[in-house]
Amino acid sequence: MEEKKMNTDKFISHLNQKWGNKPCPMCGTNNWNVSDTVYELREFHGGNLVLGNGPIIPIIPVTCTNCGNSIFVNALMSGAIEKPKNAENEQSK
Repeated sequence: MEEKKMNTDKFISHLNQKWGNKPCPMCGTNNWNVSDTVYELREFHGGNLVLGNGPIIPIIPVTCTNCGNSIFVNALMSGAIEKPKNAENEQSK
């Protein structure tokens, strides 16, 4: 299975368009670190890994380098990744 990389340029463009130059809501500084990795957010099941039970949301963390406050941006909505082909086929049924 081929691993797809995120489109960093699209993600940065999305952040600039939607977020602009807003400071951190916790500490007021404006120093952010944008992750170059997409992570998965899934429902918590008491620490047990449950496969195939509910949606998995792809997220990209953006972290304040001063206080550590982290904001998660949906990787699909930002255009950083494309919806997997099998998910598109399932929705069209």
